[in-house]
Amino acid sequence: MSSFLGNRAKENMNLSDEVIAKNMVASATAAANAYLAALMTSTTPELRAVYGASLNQLIGGHSAIVELAVKREWGNPYIAPREQLSIVYDKVRSTMQHDQ
Repeated sequence: MSSFLGNRAKENMNLSDEVIAKNMVASATAAANAYLAALMTSTTPELRAVYGASLNQLIGGHSAIVELAVKREWGNPYIAPREQLSIVYDKVRSTMQHDQ
C-alpha cells in the first residue's frame, strides 16, 4: 500500500528519484551542521557523546546517498563548478518548459 501511495505522490508532484535524493542530501547536510554546532557548544561529556554519535550516523547516511547519486549519474562531483551549474540550469529550464 505504501508503494502505491508513494508512486501516486510522485506522479502528482512530478518528483523524480534524483530530486528526492538531492533533497535528502540537502536535509542531511543541514542536520549534520546542526549536530556539529550542538557538539561544539555542548559542555557535558554525555551530551557530546550523544551529538557525536548522531553526527556520525548522519555522515554515514549522507555518504550513502551521495554514493547512490554518483552511481546513478545524478551528479558528477569531478566536473568544474561552472559546468555543474550549466547542467542544473538546463534541467531547470527543461522542467519549466515541460510544466507549461
